[in-house]
Amino acid sequence: MKTGILGAVMLIIGIVLGALIGATAFPTQKTITSTSTTTVIQTSSTTFVQTTTVTTTSVQTVTVPPVTVTQTAAPQLRAQDVDLRRRLGAVVGRYFLQIFPTVAVVTQPNVLCTALASSVMASLPPYAKGFLVMYNATAPDAAAAAASKADAVFLAFGGEEPLPVADKSLRDFLAALAKTDFSGALVVHARAWAATSQFKTVLNDTRIAKWVAARPIYVVLANATRVTFLAYNATTGSLRPLLAVDAATGAPIRLYTDDESLFLRSTVGRVAGTFLFQGYGKVAIITGLDPACVALSGAAYAASRANSTRIIVYTGDVQALARAVRDYSPDAVFIAFGGDMPSYAISQATRDVLTALRQVNYTGAVLLHAFVLRSTRLLSTVLDDDTARWMSRLRISGIVPDLANRRVNIVQFTVANKTLQPSAVATSLPMPEAVATVLAKVLASS
Repeated sequence: MKTGILGAVMLIIGIVLGALIGATAFPTQKTITSTSTTTVIQTSSTTFVQTTTVTTTSVQTVTVPPVTVTQTAAPQLRAQDVDLRRRLGAVVGRYFLQIFPTVAVVTQPNVLCTALASSVMASLPPYAKGFLVMYNATAPDAAAAAASKADAVFLAFGGEEPLPVADKSLRDFLAALAKTDFSGALVVHARAWAATSQFKTVLNDTRIAKWVAARPIYVVLANATRVTFLAYNATTGSLRPLLAVDAATGAPIRLYTDDESLFLRSTVGRVAGTFLFQGYGKVAIITGLDPACVALSGAAYAASRANSTRIIVYTGDVQALARAVRDYSPDAVFIAFGGDMPSYAISQATRDVLTALRQVNYTGAVLLHAFVLRSTRLLSTVLDDDTARWMSRLRISGIVPDLANRRVNIVQFTVANKTLQPSAVATSLPMPEAVATVLAKVLASS
């Protein structure tokens, strides 16, 4: 009897210890087999009641066949696994998810997913807005409702979860998200990509296949040397590389170098200061903190032909910007955003600047950097009826490169139908071949 009790106790202890073992980023299942032989003693009693009670007992021993118990265990979670997710999240947030105005980072409640998601959130630039959604397998609709408010959803499923669990959770979440009529982009983390067999299980799921195929889909893949961001075509199954980041340095692998970027911006800045600013008394350069913006504005300031020039850095406070413009009282404002800022961020910053100028009843000239014209599609993304009417009374000029003909033009514009219309070329300058080469690389990479 003691042998049976001891075997049962040891089996219970083994199960409890197995449940407490940690898991790794990419768990490898291992079978633990324990065999126990249990002896059961069956007792029967017969009682006779007379003047005395006599009890007879017969003992029968029954041997139960050995029982094999299979437990799923995973190697212990390592510090380098957590650090890998932290570094990957920093790259994803800084260099890719920032192209979307708002991002929902949807993840599972485990250590590695949390490390990845929190690093993504911390690395988003100020002009991008992100929020974390913790997926609950028992309430996928709640997670979907929260995520549906974003322009893009980053699917950070995986971590220590077995691949089949991550796959099912991701598909159940997408099924719930589809019911919200979400029409934004899906960004798939490498672990989720692997769990779904390169999205095959998703596209074979009749609940979501058609809806998913209609979404813009991006995939984040990583190896020992680089992190690559790709656009996925759900119809053809093709992947098109968009951007690569060096895994060792965390720096983007572009078609152009940082030196080339700064050379291009400083050259454009000199053109702005020498030709665009000429004839004005006081010019305010409104720019951001992006390194390329700093190079552009610094060169424009140094080369300025205006009587007075001031750099005003816009950090998101429209009222502070309005006060700075009012205090300086310029007769020309150069809007100089660009660099690594995505188009929506350039549009938003430009809209804010125009709002600030209207608030102070600004009547001077508006001068526009080439990347502002490009990102706002000649201000069509920022002009409403009131702003268009106000700007129609102003003098508007901008720098317009003509890469094909190797020219840099200073163009004058008018406002019509809430967009800018070129009216005249005030100045046309030759574009050096060195500048044309770098410009072509920058345009191809953006």
